[in-house]
Parts: sequence; structure tokens; C-alpha cells
Amino acid sequence: MQWTIEQLHNWEELRPYVDTALLPLYLYQPSLGIPAHAERMTYLLNVAAAVEQRLKGRILLFPLLYQIGDAGRELMLPEGFRHYILLQFSGHLVKGILPEGEGRIHSFPIGDEDLASPLRFDVTVDVLYKEVLKVWENQ
Repeated sequence: MQWTIEQLHNWEELRPYVDTALLPLYLYQPSLGIPAHAERMTYLLNVAAAVEQRLKGRILLFPLLYQIGDAGRELMLPEGFRHYILLQFSGHLVKGILPEGEGRIHSFPIGDEDLASPLRFDVTVDVLYKEVLKVWENQ
């Protein structure tokens, strides 16, 4: 489920079935140019959306959250989910913080090589899809 007005009107009905938050996180680094950032952010959003589409009904895709530089690499996560899936590029380790006893955080790094390759995209989505299924199976 994504943040659309139509779907959020039914949020109270759907809430008992949605136990996983999917959070794409992006660390904006000044060393990269704007075109590189645009490509990377688009890729991350597209991967997150593709994973959400394959797991629709149990997962809520949050909007992209980006952070500039290295300051404050801890993120307060939304409450009320059993699982928190953090998607971010390798080396961008933003940590999630939850209240004691609230859910489990799962961080999945995404490689940043060959972002223009459709095959690479499909493989990345497939691997992440399977990883989320493993998380659900091991609850």
C-alpha cells in the first residue's frame, strides 16, 4: 500500500493487515553531483515501489526520506508496525530507533553499481522481495 488519498481513506479497515513499514532512506552527499543524486534517488524509489507492488496488502511504503551529510544518522521510526524494512544504498547506514519492545528493524543495503541496467533492477527487486518473505517467515 502506498500513500494515496484513495487508499488512505480505507486505512482503518486495512490497518490490521498491514504489519510492515517499508522505508526508503537516502543519504545526500555533497561529493556527488545533482544528476547522480537524481538517478540514485529515482532508482531507490523505483526499487521500493516494485517491492511494495509484489507484497501489496501487508506492507506500507513510506515516502523517500533523505538526509544531508553524515549528521544525525539515527532515525525515529513510525510506531505500530511489527517489521520495519529500511532500504538504503550500501555504506549509507542510517539506524532506526524504536520504543522498547516495538517491532523489529531489518536493514537491506542496495548496491549502487549499474543503476541503468533493467536486469540489475529486476534482480535487486527479486532479492529484496525474497528477503522480506524470509523476515515474515521467521517472525
